[in-house]
Amino acid sequence: MSEGIMKKEIFFEAPKHVLSADTIKKLKEVNTSAFVDVLSRNGYDARHVLMDNIFPLNQGERLVARAITVRYLPSRPDADSEKPSGEKSPEYAAFEVAGPGDVIVMESMSTKLMSIGGDIKFLRLKQRNIDGLICDGGVRDMKSVDRYGIRIWGYGRTSNLGTRVGTPYSTNEPVRVDGVLVRPGDYMVADDDGVVVIPRSIAVLVAEQALEYTQLEGWIKKKLSEENLSPGKYYPPDDKTFEEFRRTKK
Repeated sequence: MSEGIMKKEIFFEAPKHVLSADTIKKLKEVNTSAFVDVLSRNGYDARHVLMDNIFPLNQGERLVARAITVRYLPSRPDADSEKPSGEKSPEYAAFEVAGPGDVIVMESMSTKLMSIGGDIKFLRLKQRNIDGLICDGGVRDMKSVDRYGIRIWGYGRTSNLGTRVGTPYSTNEPVRVDGVLVRPGDYMVADDDGVVVIPRSIAVLVAEQALEYTQLEGWIKKKLSEENLSPGKYYPPDDKTFEEFRRTKK
């Protein structure tokens, strides 16, 4: 089995794929729905990018962070015995690779019975100042975990012992979370409405378009209020609407 430790540099095909801290701060004001619309205009359907069955397990600000991945496999005694033990276990390896600006993304068996951690395990997320965690499994001890100030998304809360369901297998490999592909270094946007993955290769482009799209939506609402019209004149926006909006900005 993989020990799961890979250098962060593996995320970056080139510096142009990295979002600046200032851009990330601005993107935290953009709804996940805007990202879905922008990604659709770039050829990525919702089925490619939207984790529609994952919901927030606690309250807090919108997440925009880079993905560190962990993959779980079904538990089986012979395979479980081969897993690296202690601090070398793949989920703990991910915790040590990650830091501020990162989110742990776990492929965790698509059932909330697969508990991927709780109070004691997630103390390390707080110590490492990791931005958040996203999984298609369950989380234990949420009342205690919530005190750590880390936003978490998953299939639900559970008291089940996840080690009987699955076992962590690898770190920083492509994963399938709620049916959606996530590659290490992709950017994750998550809020109270959903979880969206932004492929790292187009992250900068999508960020620019998402910020513009949010401005466009504000402009559309202003126009509709002034003209007292049905949304259909401007929404959903087509090329003509974009052109008028951009002329107004100039």
